[in-house]
Amino acid sequence: MALFVFAAAIAVGIRQGAPFALAVIPALVLYLILVPLVAPWVPDFALPLLALVLGLGMAYATHFIPLTRLTPTTEGVIGGIGGFFWGLFLAFTIWVSFPSEFVASTGALRYPSEQMPTGIKDGIVSSPFARPLFDLASGNPVLKAALLPHVNHP
Repeated sequence: MALFVFAAAIAVGIRQGAPFALAVIPALVLYLILVPLVAPWVPDFALPLLALVLGLGMAYATHFIPLTRLTPTTEGVIGGIGGFFWGLFLAFTIWVSFPSEFVASTGALRYPSEQMPTGIKDGIVSSPFARPLFDLASGNPVLKAALLPHVNHP
């Protein structure tokens, strides 16, 4: 699912062009502002959906900003770069946030969650990059606040 979202964001970025690339920064800022506010009230799977909705919503909103249109190739390259970064963020959110859980009895995080289906757990355990990504997110305060808000609000 994470790789599909990553590829889809790149494709949408190429199709939308420079406005999509410009939407990445405000969407990311809005996500960082909204996550601490909504995390206690929504289930964990809603956070990747929030990121997706913000990205597409900001891309739509930037079409109302009068920009000089560039050549189709340049628009595609710029949009593809924006889509790459937004897709990378979405994939990172799905891969790290969704399959983790806070264990109240120990006060620690469990990755992957025991509540995940066996196929997803096996995929995470066998992945060479899942644990390093999770360790990066849980060790960095900014990434921890954005990607693992359920740590602070069990």
